Amino acid sequence: MTADASLPLDIDCTLARQHIARGARLIDVREAHEVAHGMVPGSVHIPLGAFAGDPGAALARHGLDPGMHDLLCICASGGRSRRAAFALRQSGCTQAASVLGGVAAWAATGGILQRP
Repeated sequence: MTADASLPLDIDCTLARQHIARGARLIDVREAHEVAHGMVPGSVHIPLGAFAGDPGAALARHGLDPGMHDLLCICASGGRSRRAAFALRQSGCTQAASVLGGVAAWAATGGILQRP
């Protein structure tokens, strides 16, 4: 899915929800001990460190194809997810973006978090 060729690097939770409803995949880039406290239902956990070197290989290990889906990255507050989205874009995944405010903003705007 390449819904919008001008997808900005940072998107808010409202836009993220719209993209997820259209098939975008959400990648949680936090560490395992953070994810244990709750993550967005349906998201895929790939810690930020897994994107070092070959982001495409990290995606493939988790069955994610950037040619089929927009990829949205989320973390605790938005810093790590922005780095992950940037790394994905640098590796050719032009439809990667970061969710501003991370899971904190997701929960604050009514989003559900569940334990994995």
